[in-house]
Amino acid sequence: MRLCLSLAVVPVFVPPRETGFQASIESYNGRWQAKVWARFAHLSLAALQTQSGKYVTANRRRALPRRESAPSREAFPKNWQLDLQAHPQGRVVFIRRTDAIGQVTVLGHTFPVDAHWTGRLVRCDVLLTKEKIRFFQLRRRAPQEQPLLNEVGYQLSQKSFHE
Repeated sequence: MRLCLSLAVVPVFVPPRETGFQASIESYNGRWQAKVWARFAHLSLAALQTQSGKYVTANRRRALPRRESAPSREAFPKNWQLDLQAHPQGRVVFIRRTDAIGQVTVLGHTFPVDAHWTGRLVRCDVLLTKEKIRFFQLRRRAPQEQPLLNEVGYQLSQKSFHE
């Protein structure tokens, strides 16, 4: 988190076993297991690596148009240095699912979101400079509409780190 914030990148954290941002890599892993691991009898590690290489090459060829249409990435700053003692600034985004009473756990704390928004996804924007967390609705049917559900105060603890 500190690395992303020091580079002015908004980190997004999604819990394990939650469909969402990490779903594509889980899908890829499942396809690889079905198409490479389970489909062939591998007599050796080299044979497995050869078959895996064929699958990876074909998969990359199929995904090439999508990768080429993606926006380019900025180069990593050459003279950048991590300062673990600097207090993080900026915004961190967490995607969470509310529990049965409309609460979420973020950064080791449980916060009330909305008693009517139970078992649903929320975007949790941790505004470190403003010392607040804002909770927004997330809906697949209306991804552009993300109304504010709640806002609570939050102060990130001041910990000193050793390099």
